[in-house]
Amino acid sequence: MKKIIVLLVLLSVCSFAFATEGRVNGMGVNPIFYNDDYLINIFPQYLSHYMNNAYIDGYYDSYYDKTEYSGGVNFKLLGNDFGIYINKNFPIRFDYEHAKLEKAMNLYLAFGELGLGFDVAMDNYNNEDYYTKSSLKENALGLGGKLGLKVGGFDIAGKVCFATGKSELEDVCESTDNALLLYGAARMKMFESDNSTIYPKVELEIGTEKGVEKDFTKTDIEDEITINYMAIEPGLGLNHWLTDEVLVIAAASCGFFNGKIKYSYGYQDSTICYEYTYTWITLPKLELGLEAYLAKWLTVRAGINKSYFYNSYKGDECSKADYEESYFDSEFYYSFGIGLKFAKFAIDWEICDDLLWNAPYIVTGNESDFASSLSLKYCFE
Repeated sequence: MKKIIVLLVLLSVCSFAFATEGRVNGMGVNPIFYNDDYLINIFPQYLSHYMNNAYIDGYYDSYYDKTEYSGGVNFKLLGNDFGIYINKNFPIRFDYEHAKLEKAMNLYLAFGELGLGFDVAMDNYNNEDYYTKSSLKENALGLGGKLGLKVGGFDIAGKVCFATGKSELEDVCESTDNALLLYGAARMKMFESDNSTIYPKVELEIGTEKGVEKDFTKTDIEDEITINYMAIEPGLGLNHWLTDEVLVIAAASCGFFNGKIKYSYGYQDSTICYEYTYTWITLPKLELGLEAYLAKWLTVRAGINKSYFYNSYKGDECSKADYEESYFDSEFYYSFGIGLKFAKFAIDWEICDDLLWNAPYIVTGNESDFASSLSLKYCFE
């Protein structure tokens, strides 16, 4: 059966590629806890804070094991603030052979404290299948809308994404999939002073997905998968300037994720179903980032991220519990980055940890990746 892949905003280890992704990944801290171009993706109203900038991003996608590129520009037109981005990740993907619904175009519009966003992604494929020689048709469509505003010191935002897809191998099988994702976020500034700011925040995500596969070679046998989940993550972040050149960002958060997956396998005279429940509790997640401005043209960054979580899994067959597992575990991640600035150009480089341990090829002869993400920004104001 074809699976639906949803990139969870709250539980993903690596941030989505957007704007100065090199800085965000080099810091290793959730960008909702500080100010960066990335905030446009969470709170569209921040578009007005980062006008007259053009971006090109390159980053390594570990899931698909390939390097990808995207770009965008923020500009004024007829007195309004606009942002257009191309080849950005769409938060819902289908596991089809060709029409995976990977990339989207994003359009943003801001009016003072109000921001709007619209996302569209499309994939189509029509050709002969190499193995069966049957006609293979695949198509997928994704649409998303975003709304952000500033109210009484709060930054509030909501996002809705819907995707639908179909993969049909003529006279062999057919898969249809639909997915809906709802995301909301809120943060505010507290106890702001000359060198410190506290950011409490909360993020919420709800998703539902359904996939149906029919096998035409076995008297129209029909299989179905249904996924429902909910995730919430409150947290608290601190921005503190140790000196005029050194910024420290510390954050702590907790999280709760609950998801249910149901498989239904239909046969000519019977149906077999399996249902699984996943619970993931994070207590706590600790993040620490450092950014030091060593010169007008040089910035260094580093971050560490430690999570402790409880994972519970339950499975049953036709509503009869037959398996249960739970355990405690932890995860640790670190990151390094460099920022370079020359006139109106800025380069943000997230150094690949492989390069740090193996050193460049020219020195050791060992192959190592240069960067996990690299961003080029140009200010044309």
